[in-house]
Formats: sequence, structure tokens, C-alpha cells
Amino acid sequence: MRLAAVVLGLAAPASASAEIHDYMIRRLLYLDTSCGVDQLERLPPPTESTRRFKALCRNVSAYPDGIVVTCTDIADDRSCKIETAPKTFDSLKLMRPENRE
Repeated sequence: MRLAAVVLGLAAPASASAEIHDYMIRRLLYLDTSCGVDQLERLPPPTESTRRFKALCRNVSAYPDGIVVTCTDIADDRSCKIETAPKTFDSLKLMRPENRE
């Protein structure tokens, strides 16, 4: 009986696989951007060892088209990088009068 319990105990962790979960991507975007994730979807990965996500933001001022995140190592969420650069709208700066000295 003990032998069966030990064998089952050792076999269970071997069947688990690493994966990047949605909450990890939400945490990354919450800490590193002003996005405020509204929707998160998985995109088709370019390779088996990578994962891609697209988030639509509640705050669309910096990311009007959403944010794309790519994770190069499915076992480590620290490999996830934000691919989308924030947008800046220079039209407000152009409306300011020039400083004349």
C-alpha cells in the first residue's frame, strides 16, 4: 500500500507542464502600463515554445489598438515582453504657444 502511494506521489508532478497563465499577463500589464485590461485573448504562437497575447485596454489613451505581449519561455513569466509601444499624441504640444525669450 505504501509503495503505491509513493509511486503515485512521484508520478503526479511529472505530468504537470509549465504554462503562462492569463493572470500573469494581466499582472504584467497592470504593473508596467496604464492600460487597465478590458479583454485578454491568446494569439496563435509563432513557435511551440512561445505564447502571444493581445489585451484591449479600458484606458485607450496610450494604447488605442491594444497591447501585444510575447512570452519566449512558457516556463517563466519573466520572459514576457510588451511589444506594443505607447502612442504619444503631439497635437497637444503643437497647440502651445512658442516660448519667446
